[in-house]
Parts: sequence; structure tokens; C-alpha cells
Amino acid sequence: MGALDLWVNLVPPNAFAEVIGEDSAQGVEGLFGEGVRSGTGAEELVALMDSLDVDTAVLTAGLSADTGTEGFLDVADAFPGRFLVAGMITQAAASEANAERARELGKHQRFAMVRVAPLVEQIPLNDPVYYPVYEACQELQIPVGINVGIPGPPVRSGCQDPVLLEDVLIDFPNLIVMGSHMGHPYEAVLITYMMKWPNLYLSNSAYLAKYMDPSLVAFMNSSRGIGRVLFGSDHPILPLSRAIGAARELPLSPEALDAFLGGGARRILARAG
Repeated sequence: MGALDLWVNLVPPNAFAEVIGEDSAQGVEGLFGEGVRSGTGAEELVALMDSLDVDTAVLTAGLSADTGTEGFLDVADAFPGRFLVAGMITQAAASEANAERARELGKHQRFAMVRVAPLVEQIPLNDPVYYPVYEACQELQIPVGINVGIPGPPVRSGCQDPVLLEDVLIDFPNLIVMGSHMGHPYEAVLITYMMKWPNLYLSNSAYLAKYMDPSLVAFMNSSRGIGRVLFGSDHPILPLSRAIGAARELPLSPEALDAFLGGGARRILARAG
């Protein structure tokens, strides 16, 4: 099978403000770069995926009702098997509303996961404000992707310290947690945590595979590490062509490479499709 990309940003032409929210659009662009504003159609994205042997992409939408998530689900429905949808928390203070929204979206076959990006609002990933959503995702048996590690933008990084994951993993023992955006420079901690916590995974989204820590690559090749580190691009911020090209050049066994490029993610996302 082809690859599965866990993080793709599909922003239809001229729809940047509608998707992200007009009040916050400038701030998001400042954090993540001009690439997040790039408009592209679904057909164009599918053509790119076809050219790179990528079967499925998880589209990142907002979680709240005013962020156009249903439009992303319509795209996923229009291209069966090609797209799943993730909803990112944009207003963490709306705890109960976020949880109810996750349960509502979770009824859709192609809603695959919830994302938490602590750097945006500077709220630590283990803050109780997220707990209702974590509980909802545990009930729904869908993963939560949580950005971990030191982010690129010049903001405080303590809110994304991977050590904070322990609280979440202890308090929600059946929740599947995916550390997103690589977690650099805490790879050693994350390897130890993945060996300790069977429901913890890591994705290299937004991080070019050629720069991955050698110890992490060795872990991916080991019997305990196969399928625990998962591919993501963050296209178009990190273009899919660059991300998948670098991923395929990793010194991994065929089995480990298949697990990294999609096998591991397909098992986690089995309820969605």
C-alpha cells in the first residue's frame, strides 16, 4: 500500500480566514509561516498524493463549530479512502463545548482524531482544561495528537514538555496519544516513554526525516519500536514531496519503513475510513 500522511493542511483558495477564524488568522500565520495561507484544491492535492504514492492524508481542521470542519468532512466523503479529518482545539477554555463537539464529530466515519497544539494558547498539555476532550476521545477510541517538544516559533516551550504526557497517560489509561511534531530535542525521553506506555506514539510531522535522531531511527528498527513512530508532513508548510522523499531514505528495514509510512497509523485509525 501507499503511504499515509498524518498531517496535511488543506486550505481551499481564498478560504484562509474562514477556516482558521478571521480574528486569529494573522496570529496563526505568524506562528506557522506563510505556507499555511497557501490555497489549494482537493483535486490538486489528490494529484500530488498520487504522484508520490500517498494513499491517505489526515486533513487538519478546527474542532469548534465555526471553523468549517464539516466542509473538510465533505471533502473526505467526496474522495473515499483518500482523506480523514482531524479537529484541532482552537479555544481550549471551552472545555465542555470542545468535548461535546468531539463526540458530535466522532459520529462521522471519517473523523479520525483531535489535535492539541499547546504553543498556540500557551496552555500546558496536561492542563485540566483539556481533560473533557481527552475523556471524550478515550470513549470514542480515537487518538489525540499533542504537539510536543520545542516549537519553531519564538514562544515558550514549557507547555509542550513531553514529561507532561505522563499525567495524561496515567489519568486516561485507554487513550491513544500521539506526540506530534517530533518532540525534538527530547527523543530519548520519548523513546523511554513509548517503551513504558503502550498507547503512546510519536509522529515526525513538520520535521524532515533526514534530521531524525539516530537513536530514534534505531528504535524504529527494533522489535519494540516498529510502528510506534509515524509519518506526517505538515504540508504545505513542509511540502509533502520533501517530507516523503526524506522519509523513504531512512535506513529502515522494509517492515519498519512500511510501519512508519502507514502501517502503524492505519492500525491506530482503524475505526475511521
